[in-house]
Amino acid sequence: MPQENSDRAAPIAVRIVRILGYFVFLAAFFLPAVREPGHQDTFKGSFCAWITLINTFNREFWHSINFLAILSGWINPLMLLYVAFLFSRRLRAARRVIATLIVLFIAATWVFFGQAHLAPLAGHFAWIAGIGMILLGELFAPKRVAP
Repeated sequence: MPQENSDRAAPIAVRIVRILGYFVFLAAFFLPAVREPGHQDTFKGSFCAWITLINTFNREFWHSINFLAILSGWINPLMLLYVAFLFSRRLRAARRVIATLIVLFIAATWVFFGQAHLAPLAGHFAWIAGIGMILLGELFAPKRVAP
């Protein structure tokens, strides 16, 4: 395949993967996301997102291991900001900072799961997969060529 054709194919593939990622990301909110070991009750992704986000304003959470859960609650608003920033090439640096924060907050989520003894379920894995599919385009974005 000539270089010119592969250069065009990569952005198309990135767009397709991103679009699929949006659907996977959204579907995750309707799936069971976590469960406490030994319990039958599960929590859907939408419930987890809501609880972690509203507890941003709970001062007690910031002074405990629960602050890691609050960080996970900010992944979704950061994803919205990231997607909004996709509409401008000038915001590439800001997008990359946001993507880095999202990855760090995902790591914080996993630390929280370990500390709180929560078991991730299909919704959590779909959420992570969707995020990964959306953010993956940053790795394949064309590099700037110095003049």
